[in-house]
Amino acid sequence: MIHLSRLGKLGYVRSRFSQIMIPPAVRRETIEAGKSEGYSDALSLEGLEREGWLKTIRLSKASDSLAAELSGAVGRGEAEAIALATEKRERLFMDDLKGRRTAELYRVETTTTLGVMLELLVSGALPRSDYVRNVKEYGGHGWISGEILSDYLERGGRFE
Repeated sequence: MIHLSRLGKLGYVRSRFSQIMIPPAVRRETIEAGKSEGYSDALSLEGLEREGWLKTIRLSKASDSLAAELSGAVGRGEAEAIALATEKRERLFMDDLKGRRTAELYRVETTTTLGVMLELLVSGALPRSDYVRNVKEYGGHGWISGEILSDYLERGGRFE
């Protein structure tokens, strides 16, 4: 969500997904920590939370136990997100490779920032020119390897 916010794509995401759920640890990492560090994307996310589109969901006892177990392998935010996705049987948006691999062990479908952007392009919610510009911008921040970046640019080139 942070990367999509920084790329200015939350409006597109909002048009495609009726609601996004996050666990408490992700809220602390994105909204609370972001606000204390002065990041404007944290304020954007907080606004979407006030509107009810971004919803913080408390973990059940079973999910909290799973998150505690997973937090030895991945960060607490990733652990809670995996546990919540497992509990709700929902797809997980996560860029962290170790977190995605851990989620796969629990048969949780995952997608990345670039995966969401490609999905927006394919659905017609995002113009191709925006897609290409944002993929390059995303890659320019060093958040992803050149090989993966090239792959997504090639995939996006198939859609007009």
